[in-house]
Amino acid sequence: MIMAALAALAAPDLAAPVTGAGSRLSASPNIWLTHDFLSPAAVEHLISKVPKDEAAYFPCIGQVEEFDSKRCTHVAVAGDEILEAALAKVEHTWNVDVAKLREGGLPIIRYLPGAPAVGKHGDEDRHGVVPNATLVMYLTGSSGSGKPGQTVFPEANVAVSPKPGSVLSFQNVDESGERHPNGRHLVSAVPKDATGDRLVVQIPITHGAQGTRPFAYPEHVSGNKKPGEHEFLHGKDEQKAAGQAALAAGLGIAIAYMAAKAGKFDAADVDALTETAKATGKFAEADFAAKAD
Repeated sequence: MIMAALAALAAPDLAAPVTGAGSRLSASPNIWLTHDFLSPAAVEHLISKVPKDEAAYFPCIGQVEEFDSKRCTHVAVAGDEILEAALAKVEHTWNVDVAKLREGGLPIIRYLPGAPAVGKHGDEDRHGVVPNATLVMYLTGSSGSGKPGQTVFPEANVAVSPKPGSVLSFQNVDESGERHPNGRHLVSAVPKDATGDRLVVQIPITHGAQGTRPFAYPEHVSGNKKPGEHEFLHGKDEQKAAGQAALAAGLGIAIAYMAAKAGKFDAADVDALTETAKATGKFAEADFAAKAD
């Protein structure tokens, strides 16, 4: 398990390609764009490995309600010659250990046509760890009206349109290891008239124990996670059961998340769970209303 304390470590710029490839788009935070990192053949191969079975997908971190339009999964790497070579190139270009990706697979994010914009956020994983840097490997380009699927850093005045095979790499923390004030970013909507899904590989990288190499790991990262969401989706059996019991009782997702966090649900606790959820300041009024059948 990756400890949250790792996020506080001061570090050099892990977003920078050590091979000299790529163009620097910003120094605050460090943002780099490397075109043609993957060949067209490698991109096509990777897309062919993206699951066609909808059962292979799960809600992305912080986007449970958006599952109809945004879904996450992993693509296995071990034993695939082309994907092993792609990982070796990531290792060489950013000087990071990729063993965890080889074992756990590549994190894939799939945005369906009509997917709304992803609001401005700073990256963190399901444990609350802020990775030192994030790599976004674009597998598909823009299609449809407007400026679809751009990754936008408003404070850094950077907007990147997806291009197959390119990698956007950006620093999530400042020189002291704290979350970078300009690192918050958003993803523009994918229009309904897009010709296909928006597909990206998302690779968080961070520091290991002192004296070891930085490493990449197979988790999706986002900053829209709500309190109790991790326990509701990935917690112990009793935590997930408590969340589902709250939903079955006709309560909103905010109460379900708090029940999951507590690891139990009792109708007598609803008022207390409601107050706890409201005190976090992370839930909208709609989160307290039961979803219509």
